[in-house]
Amino acid sequence: MKGQMVVETTVKVAAEEFWDAYRDIKRVRILHELLGEMVGEPRVEHGDGGVGTIVSIANPPEAFWGKSDTKELYRMIDDEKRITEVEFIEGGLKDLGFDYLLTRAEIIEKDPQTTIVKSTVDYEIDDKLAHKVSLVKMEYFQTAIEAIAKYLNTERKTNA
Repeated sequence: MKGQMVVETTVKVAAEEFWDAYRDIKRVRILHELLGEMVGEPRVEHGDGGVGTIVSIANPPEAFWGKSDTKELYRMIDDEKRITEVEFIEGGLKDLGFDYLLTRAEIIEKDPQTTIVKSTVDYEIDDKLAHKVSLVKMEYFQTAIEAIAKYLNTERKTNA
């Protein structure tokens, strides 16, 4: 079974500023700092942080999405269109039976100080395991995006 989930989150941060924090491994590092109970510490296993980079993220013990480290492959980082794609290649939800998981984030400028983040998850899973699709929580993306926006706004005020 193939499917797709999409959620849009609006934040009060300039698109370019948000893109800079969200485009690559920097996002995972910020999220680990802010949401350590949800996002484990990232380790670069291969690459320089750009396309082709493989990152291993230690899952917290209470993680419902699997106990083994999640490995992610950065497939695309398009600075012009502000789109990033990351494929889960091992561990995490893959341990629960997903054959394919790709997350895509599109950073869209609504106005000079407002950004829409369109988060998409493409997946493939055996029809017999279709009930596990509900484990993909789009609210996680919203929480992460809102946390990064709050972090950026706080940093801007601190450095002003």
